Amino acid sequence: MTTTHTLIIGIGNRYRGDDAFGCLVVAELSGRLPSGVQCIEHDGEPAALMDCWQGAQKVVLIDAVSSGAQAGKIFHFDLAQQSLPEQFSLYSTHAFGVPQAIELARALKKLPPEIAFIGVEGACFDAGETLSTPLLKAKEAVITEVLNSLPPKNSSHA
Repeated sequence: MTTTHTLIIGIGNRYRGDDAFGCLVVAELSGRLPSGVQCIEHDGEPAALMDCWQGAQKVVLIDAVSSGAQAGKIFHFDLAQQSLPEQFSLYSTHAFGVPQAIELARALKKLPPEIAFIGVEGACFDAGETLSTPLLKAKEAVITEVLNSLPPKNSSHA
């Protein structure tokens, strides 16, 4: 991966309902980002996830979660300072998932200097290509939040 200041990673599967959340957020962010900011979709496979953030100064992971909270609730975690709570189930097709990748990277001292997680409580993870209504609403809020956290698009920040 080339060195980038900020990497936004949308995690998920576009064909499993609300699990597509992270992918759809980064798809909408594409073309709207300032210099030095890159966004990618990722399936959450841990080894590849750890590889893709190498060289980034700041990483933002965006994913759907299942914690028992109300659908559409947005969670924020500073993963440089804390682990993801155990009650979060992240829908992964891998036995070893995002929380384990974070903790392995932490143990190996391979976490980026800044790494944040934005999780949104999902409602439906069944097969399908449509987000539930609460996640459609949360998607706009997360996109706005991410864009507002970045330098202006015409900034030369790299």
